[in-house]
Amino acid sequence: MVTPIQVVEELMKQAAEILSARIKYNLSYLGLVCVRRIRDRSGIESWFDQTGNLRSSIGYAIYSQGRKEIESAFDSVLGASDGPAKGKKLIADLATQYSDTYALVVVAAMEYAERVEALETKDVLASTEIYAKQEVGRYLQKAVKEATLQIQKLQAAL
Repeated sequence: MVTPIQVVEELMKQAAEILSARIKYNLSYLGLVCVRRIRDRSGIESWFDQTGNLRSSIGYAIYSQGRKEIESAFDSVLGASDGPAKGKKLIADLATQYSDTYALVVVAAMEYAERVEALETKDVLASTEIYAKQEVGRYLQKAVKEATLQIQKLQAAL
């Protein structure tokens, strides 16, 4: 081997960082798509806002080995203040559940979200959860493909 071991180690370190960044970026994009699917629907398609808190409590976060890396904005709807605060709190509380993996977590943090979905038969998170589970593999494959291209460029520069 003519390449010094330090160069190989540095390339491996950079490759891991590139892959991690691409995974987080692509999961973040999927999170954004999921939040839009939930928040940007009419009352007929979802639920009619009374206070705006439920819609305001919807957001996502990307975790990597227990650390929150990316968090969406919890934009207020109808001037709601409880929804964004509860969304941010729930996102912060969930970090410990994802201590050894990457995770995309989409939340509707108001305590009555399940009741709206179950008792009022309104779609809060259910259809978007199905969508995310169907799409996550494609987003991760895209991340690997993009990272591979970047890593190949690094290798060519050696």
